[in-house]
This record gives sequence, C-alpha cells and structure tokens, in this order.
Amino acid sequence: MDTPPQPAQAGDAARARRGPAAVLLLLLAALALTLGACSRPGDKPGNQNADANAATPAPSPAASPTPQTGAGKAADRGDFKVARHEGEDGLSEKERAELADETKSLEEAAAELNKAFALPHDIFIGFDECEEPNAFYDLDKKEVVICYQFVEDLYESYRGDYRSDDEIEEVVGNATTFVFFHEVGHALIDAYDLPVTGREEDAVDQLSVLVLADGSEEGDRTVLDAARTFSRATDAELDELAFADEHSLDRQRFYNIICLLYGQNEKKFASLVNDGTLPEGRAERCPDEYARARKAWDSLLAPYVK
Repeated sequence: MDTPPQPAQAGDAARARRGPAAVLLLLLAALALTLGACSRPGDKPGNQNADANAATPAPSPAASPTPQTGAGKAADRGDFKVARHEGEDGLSEKERAELADETKSLEEAAAELNKAFALPHDIFIGFDECEEPNAFYDLDKKEVVICYQFVEDLYESYRGDYRSDDEIEEVVGNATTFVFFHEVGHALIDAYDLPVTGREEDAVDQLSVLVLADGSEEGDRTVLDAARTFSRATDAELDELAFADEHSLDRQRFYNIICLLYGQNEKKFASLVNDGTLPEGRAERCPDEYARARKAWDSLLAPYVK
C-alpha cells in the first residue's frame, strides 16, 4: 500500500467516480476530531491525549537534522497543506460540490495539525485518482495520498456484510483513517530521519494504533475495524512474493494491531482473549509490547510537538 502508483490520465480522472462522498467526509470528520485532541507525547493512554504522538508529519529525507530551539524543540518552518491535483476541469456540478466539501475538511485537518506540530517544510495531504486501489506516501512530493479507488474498493468489499450504507460508511471510514495515519508515519520517518530498528511497515502500524486508540469508544472502534480489514484480506492464496514483501502478512498485521489495543487496556479488551480472538500466549506479552512502542514513539516525536 506504500508504493506510489502510476497516476491516472487527466481525462480519466475528470470522468471517474470520485468515490462515496459520505465515506470521505466521514473520514475527514474523524481526522478532525483526532487531530483536535493532539497533545504532548508522554500523556497516559486511556484519554484523548494519546492522539498527540501520531499525527506528526515530516520533513525532507535529504535535509539536514532539524535545528532545535528552546528546550530541545524543533524550529517550525513548514505547514501541512492540502494537495492540489490536475484533471478536475471536467467534473460535474455535484462532483465539484463534493470536492469543495472535501477540500474544506482537509484544510481544517491540516490547520489542527499545524497547531500541534513543528515542521521543517511543507507536507501535503489529500485524495487523488489512481489506476489501482492504493494509499501511499510519495517520497519525492512529500505527500500522503489516499486513492479514491482504495476507498471504493473497501466499500465494495463490505457491501454484503451490512444492511445499511451508514454502517458500511462507518467501517470504511475507520479503516481508511487507520491507513491515513499509517502513511503519515512513513512521512515522519522520512522527514525527521527517524531510526527504526525493525520493519518500517510494522512501526507505522504501531503509530497508527497509538494515535487512534485514545481510550474513546470511537478510537477503539476505528482500530478494531482496521484490524478486521486486514483479517479479511487473507483469503487469497499466498505465493513467494507475499513472503518477500516489506509488509508483514495481513494476518500478522491483524494480530499485531489487536495485541497493541489489548496491551493498552487489558481489562477493557479482555473479551479479545476470552473469545479466542487473541491467543493467551501472545496476550501475556501485549502490555509490554504496547509500553515499548509508546515509549519509543514518544521519545522520537517529542522534539517536534509544539
């Protein structure tokens, strides 16, 4: 999900369906709530302050280390901005209205991020047309992109599981929110040249859990829906390329995510062990796994929180 695809042709993009507007706006609303709760690293889990560590986007990989000001804090030299894309001239009136709502919501999310974090340079966020269902961080453009096709693909995959569009939109919005912060994690590692001792893909999955699992029912549901999406994506026959991929297998990602969620609050999520979803042997180690992941990300991002 992290390799930039070939862009769609401008004419195709203008004619393509932009994706379920309600799903996108639900996602953006969730992002705004999450980002509005951003605080300083080190806050205890179980309250809204857990979001702070997550949404920090990032500077250029080739740039020199960010200058520090004050008590070890980074200088603020950039902003989160909404990405602008070509191929929008042929949109219908309805699509233009949806795009205007989408842009406004993204600008609000970017504004909340800019209140919380110091950036060495601008980071762009947005949705775009792609030739395949995808989500990625573009290293060259410094841009987090969620493809409309990715949202549509999730929507179609869940269509037979729920009776109403509202239910589908909620689970798709939650899964997409998780992926958004996963890609922001790649931007952070790239921009601040953060050290990672292990798979980067696993590390940014951890970050997304830490951002979203803030103790609220909404945050917990977002993480659980994302984990379920990875669990569902394991029906295809595995081949050698799956084992060679930079990502862990989808089923492994599922267990890693729910382990962190359980480790954040063993009592609250005891049902994950009681019903056999999370094996007891793994569950015993989850509180330590969560504590180590949180300590690592808190330490790494501390200089960049305003």
